[in-house]
Amino acid sequence: MQRKLAESGTGWALYLPKDILRLLGYDPKNTVVQYKFERDLLKIEKVNPNEVSNNFLLKKINKSGNGYSLYLSASIVQLLELTPENDEVKYTIDGEVLYIKKA
Repeated sequence: MQRKLAESGTGWALYLPKDILRLLGYDPKNTVVQYKFERDLLKIEKVNPNEVSNNFLLKKINKSGNGYSLYLSASIVQLLELTPENDEVKYTIDGEVLYIKKA
C-alpha cells in the first residue's frame, strides 16, 4: 500500500486503518513497537517492552480519528530520504512485521 505522511507536531504520522493493525496482530491500546533500519527500510515490529534494552527506539501506537498512527520523527523521515510534502511511503506486511520505505 502507498500512503502520504501527515504532519504531526515536529514530525510526521503514518496513518494505519484498524484492519491493517488486525492483520499485523497488534492491539493498538497495549502494543509497543520497535523501529529498526535495514538498508532503506524501516522495520516496525511488536515487542515486549520489558525484554528490550535501551538501545532500541520504542513507540506506542497513537489513536487518530477512526484509525491509528505511528509517529515518525523528522530524523527518521530524513533517514528514509523522504520529502513528506511530495513523497509517499510504501508499506508491506510480513507476519507481525511492518516494513516502510519510500515509494
